[in-house]
Amino acid sequence: MLAGVTGSGKTEVYLSVLENVLAQGKQALVMVPEIGLTPQTIARFRERFNAPVEVLHSGLNDSERLSAWLKAKNGEAAIVIGTRSSLFTPFKNLGVIVIDEEHDSSYKQQEGWRYHARDLAVYRAHSEQIPIILGSATPALETLCNVRQKKYRMLRLTRRAGNARPALQHVLDLKGQRLQAGLAPALIARMRQHLQADNQVILFLNRRGFAPALLCHDCGWIAECPRCDHYYTLHQAQHHLRCHHCDSQRPVPRQCPSCGSTHMLPVGLGTEQLEQVLAPFFPGVPISRIDRDTTSRKGALEQHLAEVHRGGARILIGTQMLAKGHHFPDVTLVALLDVDGALFSADFRSAERFAQLYTQVSGRAGRAGKQGEVVLQTHHPEHPLLQTLLYKGYDAFAEQALAERQTLQLPPWTSHVIIRAEDHNNQQAPVFLQQLRNLIQASPLSDDKLWILGPVPALAPKRAAAIAGKFYFSILHGFACNTSSAARWR
Repeated sequence: MLAGVTGSGKTEVYLSVLENVLAQGKQALVMVPEIGLTPQTIARFRERFNAPVEVLHSGLNDSERLSAWLKAKNGEAAIVIGTRSSLFTPFKNLGVIVIDEEHDSSYKQQEGWRYHARDLAVYRAHSEQIPIILGSATPALETLCNVRQKKYRMLRLTRRAGNARPALQHVLDLKGQRLQAGLAPALIARMRQHLQADNQVILFLNRRGFAPALLCHDCGWIAECPRCDHYYTLHQAQHHLRCHHCDSQRPVPRQCPSCGSTHMLPVGLGTEQLEQVLAPFFPGVPISRIDRDTTSRKGALEQHLAEVHRGGARILIGTQMLAKGHHFPDVTLVALLDVDGALFSADFRSAERFAQLYTQVSGRAGRAGKQGEVVLQTHHPEHPLLQTLLYKGYDAFAEQALAERQTLQLPPWTSHVIIRAEDHNNQQAPVFLQQLRNLIQASPLSDDKLWILGPVPALAPKRAAAIAGKFYFSILHGFACNTSSAARWR
């Protein structure tokens, strides 16, 4: 496990390791969490090595994927850089696997055949008896637990490259503030200071689209996805509503389907709207928005990033795509605009994900020779998670989170399995799962270390499926790790 603060030079360590591997005539697999990181990763590796570098990800067509796959299999590709599916590439002589940003949830396949590419990569490296490097500034709690249990070895990079100073951190309490374009007056003032110094600014808003909801002002009706019960997001440029959970779409209604009113209002702030309303506050300042909507076209992300590096974009608006691994030497101010939703979530992993995201986003501010600043807007500056991150850092948060999860018997200290059933009429699924629960409890493999919750409705009871309108129920059963019962249930 290579744990290094953002900007500490983890990629340089990868390059040095690969140099030794290639000198032995072996191949290397380098995995990144998202397609958006492959262009810059490819550029770094091709610049360093005079060796064939191939790419594998879902954005390629079948013939491109087959070509890269065969070159790896025949030993013609020295380095393969890819997303999670590249793990299954056959190699003639694989010598090392590198998992960059190993904490990232994109490594987990959530649909169809489910797997976690990081964990399978560890298994593959073990079975092929080759080294594997897991790299991150914010290691996953599962990984830190494995370090504690002596399964992994931890190496740390504690300083930023070039002795760059840590970014200054500021919290803006939004209570009672009059926001303009979603920004507090103090943040707007700071932005102007950094822009006048010929630097760049990142505004982070992890919510794409124009607005996260469309509301009828007269009766309160809200546009809701009929397939999965989530609110539709308004995409004004395309003039449609889109569900970001199941990807269903519909045109923006001209009038309320409930009361017939034409007084429809967008609710909340998305990156598309932020880009639009920000322009009058910074006339003449080039603004670039980087999210899934603006980078869906092939080559669009590379164009946006090239514009940023040329200095053509002074204000960058983006989602989590901007948080991961990008090097912007002229960015000196990073602002997180709306983090309160992440502080109050039913998902026990939400605190970990926010801590990782905050640390990654903060790392974009200030590199060698330039002092960076991070501004966080919130209505809850006293929240314990924020206090820990701001004044103690990610390592302290991770220690605290691991202790809390051990007390609550949550992963990584226990293993959880969700068994989900789907039903059209919302009646048979809970009956089936109750029968299954009875069978599990009656099994001779069941003991007092196994616990079962449910059947209960899933968090999103109605979810998109092959046929719209299916209802989901689930049962959750768990057991303590490293026990005889855990081994029996594997």
